[in-house]
Amino acid sequence: MAAYPRAAYGWCVVLILLMVGITSYLDRYLISLLVEPIKADLGISDTAISFLQGSAFALFYVAFGLPFGALVDRANRRNILVLGILLWSAMTMACGLAQDYRQLFIARAGVGIGEACLAPAAFSLIADYFPPATRGRAMSVYNMANYLGVGASLLVGGLVLRWLGDAPVTVMPLLGVMPTWKAVFFLVGLPGVALALVMLVVREAPRMGGAADDRPGFAAFLAHLRGHRAAYGAVYLASAMTAFVGLTFAAWGPSFFIRSFGMKPMAVGLTLGPVNAVAGALGCLASGWISDRLIARGRPGGRFVVPLLWWPLAVVGLLLLAWAPGQGVALAALALITFGSGLGLASIAPTLQAITPNRLRGRAISLHFIFSGLLGMGLAPTLIALVTDHVFGTPAALRGALLVVLGPVVLIGLAATILGQRPYERARRTLSDNQATQMDQTR
Repeated sequence: MAAYPRAAYGWCVVLILLMVGITSYLDRYLISLLVEPIKADLGISDTAISFLQGSAFALFYVAFGLPFGALVDRANRRNILVLGILLWSAMTMACGLAQDYRQLFIARAGVGIGEACLAPAAFSLIADYFPPATRGRAMSVYNMANYLGVGASLLVGGLVLRWLGDAPVTVMPLLGVMPTWKAVFFLVGLPGVALALVMLVVREAPRMGGAADDRPGFAAFLAHLRGHRAAYGAVYLASAMTAFVGLTFAAWGPSFFIRSFGMKPMAVGLTLGPVNAVAGALGCLASGWISDRLIARGRPGGRFVVPLLWWPLAVVGLLLLAWAPGQGVALAALALITFGSGLGLASIAPTLQAITPNRLRGRAISLHFIFSGLLGMGLAPTLIALVTDHVFGTPAALRGALLVVLGPVVLIGLAATILGQRPYERARRTLSDNQATQMDQTR
């Protein structure tokens, strides 16, 4: 069996993937800062804008997830990432060129298609660069991209808005006069092209934990899932509920502060950006450290114990946010929720790796992001909008909508995590025993 690459090179790859991930989340969530100007320019409702935030991206992200996951299990992951980065960056710039709602919807769909390859390829690469004992920390550092990217989408968006001026239109070289929100999309999409070239320096890692010519088909993947349905069901449900909570605030957090406290989009970006980035990154780092410690101590349940720490934080943060009397308390509540979701979400990829054979990992991670995408990116923004538009009947009721929608989600996630501990431990022990047997046979 091939040896794992040098740790120093592995961490260099993680940092490059972190930059790629930040760029992807920046492009994905930039729209959350621009909700109000897009609504005003296109004359659309909360529900219509939620389709741009969620469904336009999520449906295509989900549809291409498993095909990309299967490709990751069989092909060169570095090359897949290079092409994906180029596609989603080009489609982000296309959002800035869209002339109407239909064109903006299509461009957002293109961003979703490009980004569908990222998670399966990145996590599969990291798993082959790091042994299980340190895999949690490596994956948690990469997982910071989620929160650093959301924070960057707010912070960079706010800085670009400040640079372009607080006006509804601006002048762009070669493009002429255009709405300011379109110029922000175009400018933010440009760096991805350069990052695709940086990705070319990454070497494809040797596949670890299986034969080089082992390429199981989709039937083998389904058979593996059926053999451990309770374990995978618990992990996928807990991760989807975590994504539901986290992505709800990624989509509607800026609008919450704009509507509740009268902040302007530029001020929201410059305030919420650092809060999201710091709190989420700390949550991810804490997740990696805790999960590796659990593995080192042989704790039953392994890394799947970490989400048990997150759900109580979600309850406290949600209640604080719902009744926050001022901006300071609301920011503290958002920081607590963001830290907690980072704690829970960063544990999911190494949790899945521990019960999944190497050549099935791309599809296993893809399925995680499919469920998270459908619920967190597809359903969550739209459900919040439907409650504000049709239950409360006013956009000002966003605070109440968050409590009504997210309360049951948190309870479902907590129940799935508790009930999944024993079946997950059985699946983890089974894979560990099988790998030990394979190593003995190759000696």
